[in-house]
This record gives sequence, structure tokens and C-alpha cells, in this order.
Amino acid sequence: MNDPYDGSSSLSAAEQRLAAELTALADSPAPGTGSDTAWAVRTGRSRLLRRRLAVLGAVTAVAVGAATLGATWPEGGADSTVSAAASGSGSVGPRVGPDTGHNPLVVQATFGWLPAGFDGFTYNKGFSGRPEASQVKAIGPKQTNSTNNYNHQLLFLTVHAPGVEPPLDLGAGLRYRVDTAPINGRPAYWVGSAPGNPSGEGLDRTLRFKLADGRWAELHASYMSDADGVANVMVQAAAEVRAEPRAVAMPFRIKSLPAGLTPAAGAILDYGPEAAGGYPWMAAVGFTLGDKHLTLTAVPDTAPVEVPGRALAVPPGIQVEPLPETCRSSKGVKLCVSSRDGEAPFASIGGFNGLLDRVTSRGTDENAWTTEVLH
Repeated sequence: MNDPYDGSSSLSAAEQRLAAELTALADSPAPGTGSDTAWAVRTGRSRLLRRRLAVLGAVTAVAVGAATLGATWPEGGADSTVSAAASGSGSVGPRVGPDTGHNPLVVQATFGWLPAGFDGFTYNKGFSGRPEASQVKAIGPKQTNSTNNYNHQLLFLTVHAPGVEPPLDLGAGLRYRVDTAPINGRPAYWVGSAPGNPSGEGLDRTLRFKLADGRWAELHASYMSDADGVANVMVQAAAEVRAEPRAVAMPFRIKSLPAGLTPAAGAILDYGPEAAGGYPWMAAVGFTLGDKHLTLTAVPDTAPVEVPGRALAVPPGIQVEPLPETCRSSKGVKLCVSSRDGEAPFASIGGFNGLLDRVTSRGTDENAWTTEVLH
């Protein structure tokens, strides 16, 4: 099984070096499945985030809050901050707000309902090199009857571009359309492994359904079985999807980008240790200067916690090289700018510090984060 959408990350130099050597494992084909393989591969893929954000200009992206933080940001001014208690639209997970064009992390849909225990999130923009795409992953309890007890139940929500119906053949035998009852009065079907069989391979299932505006959405479950009521869970989650562009709140603001430096297509926010490589959360945004790339990343300025069963070993024979970066801390947030191209190509903007000097930390209290990231 693979998890082409996972977006967890951490910031140590060793991890970034490992990430650079895991490109082949990290980069997946066009999104079709959402399953996990091994956490080492997931984490290696995710730790490649800053490199991928920079190199692809589009990546896996990002995150949301635990269910206890599940509220939307009400409409507000350019720098409004609102407590989670002032809930708005009923979305589960992230604090989000209207897309005003000042946030590189805008997703096309959010969960309106999730089963109990789904309290880790990853919100992605520009995953798999597709800058127009956004995707949300919710991380649930550990897999039922798992022999290693490492894998968690996962739900992936993807919205496709207008007029695009994703291919039926997902590989691994998944190529059969199995129609099901309409969802909210609109067409829906399973991508099955045999005619008339809505189940996928192993513990994977894929449900596609049309949104009110005609776009196709896709809900993919991994590590969920009939014992978990997977079919009913997916149908209910699909029926309560909130389909509208929403900007995800981030832990920093960036003022007046230097001339020539522009946001790339990718951004990410992970929430929860399972999503963020042991940190409570991780956020990142990619930028380009000509044909060179760099990434701003933020995590709490603390050591990541050990996630049981999640040891990541460097595969034998892997050689790793440092990823050049400059970091500073502010209000409990560690902010880093890095680039696989090194710092020299960014001399015209003052190097890595030229970007860091324009970044204002919003601290570790998510209530103070903002959807107005660029101003």
C-alpha cells in the first residue's frame, strides 16, 4: 500500500538529509489511492516536503486541527483572529476562512462530519505536482486487528477540477464502476475490484460523488474494514462534505515579498503528531525566484515527541547530504528557510534571511493564526 498524499514532516537536518535521498519513495504517481505502506516511507516522503514544495512548486499540503479545535474562521478583516469557540460553518478539523487571495493554502472542500477518533489532519494544496488540486486527509484510530498496531485508519477527501472525471482504472485491479445510491441527490459510485463488488484491494475503498457545482469529489478509505462500518462511514462523510474554497489558517504572516520572489503552487499544514512527524503541527510554503526554489517551514520550537512504533531508520546504502537552511525562533515557533539550490542564488533578496526578516510569527496558540498569510 502507498500513501501518496501523506504530508507529515519534521525539521532536523538529519531528517532533511534523509528526505533528499527518499525522492524515489516520496514521489508517487498521479493520485489514485490513499493507502499507507510503512510509516518509514510515509515519513520519508513527508520529510521531503520542503524539497518538493520548492522543486515541484506543488506538493502535498496541509493540515488541520484536532476535532476539539474543529471550527471555521468567521468572516473578518485582513488580520482577524477568532477563537475556535466562535464556530462558523460546521467544518470538522481546520480553522479556515474565505479565500481572499492572500493565502497560498486554499482547499476546495472540508469535512463536515467524521467518526470519533479522527483527530489528526493533513491539508494539501498542489499535491503530486498538480497545482490546481487540493486534498484533505483525516487520521483516525489505529487499524482494527492490526498485527503491528502501527497503521491508522485514514480518510482522504479530494476534489477534482471542473469538467474532470478521474480515470476509472486506478491500478491494482481497481477499475470497475459500481453504482450506488445518490449522495445528496447526485450521482455516486464505488471504484471496485470486480464487477458488482464495491470493495477495493485489501482494506482500501474509493467512493466518488458529484458536488452541487458539478465537480467530482473522491473519498478514499485506508486501513478500514467492514468491522469499522467503512461503507456507512464513507457515505455519511461524503454526504456532509463542505464544498467551497477555504483558506487554511497558518502560524505566520509574510510581509511584502522581495521583488521576484513569488509563492509556488504548494503549501501544507499538518496537525497532530501522527501527521506532523511527532510535532503538534507543521506548516510550510514554497517560493520561487526565477528557476530557483526555497521553502519556509514552521514548527513549534520544541523537540518532536516519540510516536510509538514510528522509529525511522535510514535504509542501508543511503547517502545523505545536508539541505542548506537558516532558522530562527519567535514566540515559540521555529521558522526555517531552506533550498536545495543553496543560499547563493537568493543573494538579490538578501539570502535566506531576506525572507525570514519579512516573516512574523503568530505563536503557538492556533487561535492567533491567520488566513491572511501574504500581505
